[in-house]
Amino acid sequence: MKQRSITKALVAAFLFAGATGAQADYQAFKDDVNAAIDDGIQYLRANNRFTNGNEGTGLALLALLEKETIPAGYNGLSASDQLLAQNAACILIDSGSFGDRAGFYSYYDGQVMMGLSVYLATGGPDTPTASAGYNCTGRSARATIDKVVDRTLLAQSPEAPAYQGRGGYWDYTGYGQDSSTTQLTLAGLSAAKGFYAGMGESLDKPRLPGITTALNKTSLAYSLNGKQNTGAQFDTCGAGCFGHGYQSNYGAANNSSQQTASGTWGQLAGEGKTVNDPAIQGYLRWLQNAYSYTTNIRPDSWPPAYFYYLWSSSKAYNIIEHSGVAPALGNIGPTSIGTLPVVAGREENRVPANDTRPAPRGVGAAGYYNGTPKGWYYDYAYRLMSLQNAAGLFPNPNGSWNSGYADQPYAILVLQRSLGGACADSDGDGVCDNVDNCPSKANPNQDDKDKDGVGDVCDNCPTVPNPDQKDSNGNGVGDVCEATCDVDNDGDVDQNDLSLISRNRGKLPPGIYDTNKSGKVDPADVKFCIPLCTRPNCATSLTAP
Repeated sequence: MKQRSITKALVAAFLFAGATGAQADYQAFKDDVNAAIDDGIQYLRANNRFTNGNEGTGLALLALLEKETIPAGYNGLSASDQLLAQNAACILIDSGSFGDRAGFYSYYDGQVMMGLSVYLATGGPDTPTASAGYNCTGRSARATIDKVVDRTLLAQSPEAPAYQGRGGYWDYTGYGQDSSTTQLTLAGLSAAKGFYAGMGESLDKPRLPGITTALNKTSLAYSLNGKQNTGAQFDTCGAGCFGHGYQSNYGAANNSSQQTASGTWGQLAGEGKTVNDPAIQGYLRWLQNAYSYTTNIRPDSWPPAYFYYLWSSSKAYNIIEHSGVAPALGNIGPTSIGTLPVVAGREENRVPANDTRPAPRGVGAAGYYNGTPKGWYYDYAYRLMSLQNAAGLFPNPNGSWNSGYADQPYAILVLQRSLGGACADSDGDGVCDNVDNCPSKANPNQDDKDKDGVGDVCDNCPTVPNPDQKDSNGNGVGDVCEATCDVDNDGDVDQNDLSLISRNRGKLPPGIYDTNKSGKVDPADVKFCIPLCTRPNCATSLTAP
């Protein structure tokens, strides 16, 4: 499966790739985030979270797989961590709580599909090494994914009169209207979709279209069941501002931070859904007006689900940023989160230049992270680093509901900007955004003439490799395709440049000095460059009649 890799040392740099303006290097922040991730995973190792078959085994495996790069995957791990990954995969396959369960169970099956999909897609062996107390001899990770996908699709609530337009959700063990269980289930199905698509399985295979249909149903259900809040922190939210509660039939007073966040990225899991979809805008505006990075009680959230809120909201923002689709005029995106003024029930973005270094990470006066762009990710990361203790644990300040088995991986996954293998298809071309060479425009054939990793329909210079898409003058034409007279790239135009141009007269240009776009180098190209010569004694005789 094709993967886009970004080294862990560049985690923060990737996060703020869309930031503008001159910025100081923020290596100190990157280093601290990476150290927090490492310490968090070490806590999982030290407490046998990959081998003891706990409630968060699939999430822990996911955090380990994304340890070194995004996504790192199995092949990026050390030999000892690969063994831990195999142990965790074996538990997901053989445990009666997970893959070997007799029937569907949303929380566990979602973890199975996420963990094993990313594990296999990034190099994990199909028959992993057995973990203590589990037998994986002859047990296949792929077969387990297939089995769990099949029972998950059968368990989705149908569009039936009894559900009054609320089909598309799951409950714990089957039909229902529960958003909390639905978000773990759709996370697993979306990862499985990415796995099957990455394996080259065509739409005529039974599972891929079935998953796509199920995710489209869920996306539609969230778009139809948002409820509008008014007053308090929602006083400027407007008519198109919607949240979601734990059950799809709950009223607006029951909307919660984590379920509105789940509903945001749940909608993005549908085909062709982007940040500019009106319902997704409604959910984003709710999250903007109720923004908080220190807790999740907005307005009816369950406090112990705080880390779950951070994970589900960060996943929504990450999917949008990965898509490459910018908000249309008047719409908002992740960069708008945290920009509204503080009111009761709402926070705004921290200012890195004013922050001291979080005490758990060491000593550092105000301005230690100077130059780090502010935004939702900085807020989340600063908060989590401030909470982490010396053992690497991220204690939930609101109390953990499951002994922290899920909270610890959730915190790590937020810092890693994890997508959990999710397949979002913003342009609806059947190619997941995370591997699409042009996620913002449909190009199912993935044509890329110059082989620079940027699809032709998105490439600002499709005939000359320019993976960075640099366009200094912002005219939509990549710098490497712009007509230039500095052929030797030494910073000026001189006799050497004119000679190089002249010697290529009548030939197809190499892509950088066909100034009149005639399709070949001709005398007009030389004449164009002569006045630009910045050194004495430029040879005007080089021009031909």
